[in-house]
Amino acid sequence: MPLSKFLSLPSLLITFAMLLNACGKDDSTPTALTGTLRGTVQVWNDKATSITDRSGVTVTLDNLSGKTTTTGADGSFQFTDLPFDSYDLSFSKSGYGTLKLIGAKLSGTTAGTVVNLPTIQFGALSTTTITALTPNNTTYNGGPGVSYNYTVSPAPTTTNRGYVRAFLSTTNAVTNTNYTAFSSLNSALNANVIGGFTASELYAMGFSTGQTVFIKLYGDSYQSNDYEDPLTGKTIFPNLNQTSAPAISFIVP
Repeated sequence: MPLSKFLSLPSLLITFAMLLNACGKDDSTPTALTGTLRGTVQVWNDKATSITDRSGVTVTLDNLSGKTTTTGADGSFQFTDLPFDSYDLSFSKSGYGTLKLIGAKLSGTTAGTVVNLPTIQFGALSTTTITALTPNNTTYNGGPGVSYNYTVSPAPTTTNRGYVRAFLSTTNAVTNTNYTAFSSLNSALNANVIGGFTASELYAMGFSTGQTVFIKLYGDSYQSNDYEDPLTGKTIFPNLNQTSAPAISFIVP
């Protein structure tokens, strides 16, 4: 007896569609490709001296919960069986500022691909403190600008320098996280130092003639561990010594 005797037209159409779907269905799901992310950490003290023993640095994949490893004595680390993707890595150790590497890419055309990251430069927390900061003059390097005197501790030597970074803002609440501009890393050879900026340097930072600008100094490390926060666009400075003199102000010439 014909099947149509028992099925209405709508039922026949549904049955036909189900048969087509069953015939065309592929039960095989492609396996996601995985590989290895590998790297080496070079460890520094807060001066310009590298540390031979690079062990004990904790490396974490921020976007994969529970994925953590620790460097060996040679500073090496690796993560295996990772799906091809882009990863954010954090590096941390007691006495060191946390460093972040954003967007490390693991990709390839075959399973088991190994990606070797560039050597990670990882610095210790700064031991340099700013004990005094005072205005000096309205000139710098022989031309218009601003200069200031500052004192660092412990007293640096030619083989054991102190490193300092300046942060500037139009608000007196300037800090290393609340700033408009920041300087490059400056080295101090003596306990008492004259620092400053030329007028053109201040203009390049976005300040203009007649503005009141506040400046605050912090001890930093030879290897700063600084990185840009992708959410805020701000540069983060994890190695700063937070013991610092109060901010001072000056008028942009």
